[in-house]
Amino acid sequence: MSGASETITAEEAVQLTEAELVERFAALPVANVGDAMDRLNVVDSGIQSVWPSAGIRMAGRAVPVTVAGGDNLGIHETIDSLQPGDVLVVNGQAATHRALIGELIAGRAMAQGCVGFVLDASVRDAVDLEQMRFPVFARGTTPAGPYRNGPFVGGVAAAVGTVVVHPGDLVLGDDDGVAIVPRGRAAEILVKAEAKHAAETQQRAEIGF
Repeated sequence: MSGASETITAEEAVQLTEAELVERFAALPVANVGDAMDRLNVVDSGIQSVWPSAGIRMAGRAVPVTVAGGDNLGIHETIDSLQPGDVLVVNGQAATHRALIGELIAGRAMAQGCVGFVLDASVRDAVDLEQMRFPVFARGTTPAGPYRNGPFVGGVAAAVGTVVVHPGDLVLGDDDGVAIVPRGRAAEILVKAEAKHAAETQQRAEIGF
């Protein structure tokens, strides 16, 4: 997997805009970013891409919401406020008996500029989501639809797959899973992650693949 064209210095990293940070993180394997965070802030491996085939990539700004298990009222109430580059991150209580989103909600989110979902819950319409090229990471799939009664809490930190996600944190996903980069440490972590990726690229070249 190719990474950023060249590694960045600490001095350069702190000068990057949010969009530039996201772009550089998006070029890195999530595993390298996790390594750069001392293997912390990596979401529970039970939360994976729901696309039937490989090739998923996601990078954006976290918008966390906590909902009741099997209930998606909070998602509906949050969709219209999403901004371009946002990733909706949902604490669904790890409940898998109801799908909290499908292709219709994903389509609404895409129209707002949202770049993906991470749900500690189940979803449905996995094939449609892949055909839409809309990244979704979840604990599983089920055809069973959700309730829409509440309660929910938005605008504050939410725990998703054992990781606490704050509004504005960077959310990264690929075929290995999801990692959360604390916004205040993004520049520092980027430097380490790019260095890690560069070292592994050199190792692969030395091995011959």
